[in-house]
Amino acid sequence: MFFVILSLLWYPLTAGSGELLRLAGAPQYEFTLQDLQGRQRSLEEFRGKVVLVNFWASWCRPCIEELPGIRRLIEALADVPFTVIGVNVGEAERRVQATVERFDMEFPILLDKDSTLFESSGATVLPTAFVLDVTGRVRYLGRGPVEWDRADIIELLAQLVQQPLQD
Repeated sequence: MFFVILSLLWYPLTAGSGELLRLAGAPQYEFTLQDLQGRQRSLEEFRGKVVLVNFWASWCRPCIEELPGIRRLIEALADVPFTVIGVNVGEAERRVQATVERFDMEFPILLDKDSTLFESSGATVLPTAFVLDVTGRVRYLGRGPVEWDRADIIELLAQLVQQPLQD
């Protein structure tokens, strides 16, 4: 379903040891997953916000190393309609909860228990992230650890609120 996004036009941006790719003409990204409280959560509830969907696992060192930058990004965009959704890939809820508490992850955490969403999204490495504009369209793909708190990336994400449909 989502493999189409990865085959669309893309433009690389340097982003630390990872890469942030600009995607053109991407469709809306849709999914529903369970959160740590057992509720089903859909991307639909986040429409109207720029959303960073971050696929991660507790055993993934680059995923954990990204967390301080993600927290600083959240702080930098506090006055912007923006949110982060962490999608844990394939781990037991107990382990996910322990990691969330240990690293003070104060954003929604959803569970991709059998890695189906990760795989159907065309993701191949952890961490992988998708940046959605306010309409729910994927605008950027992050592969590997991205320095989310860099000034140019913060500005880029803030601009998506104002210009969601421009390629």
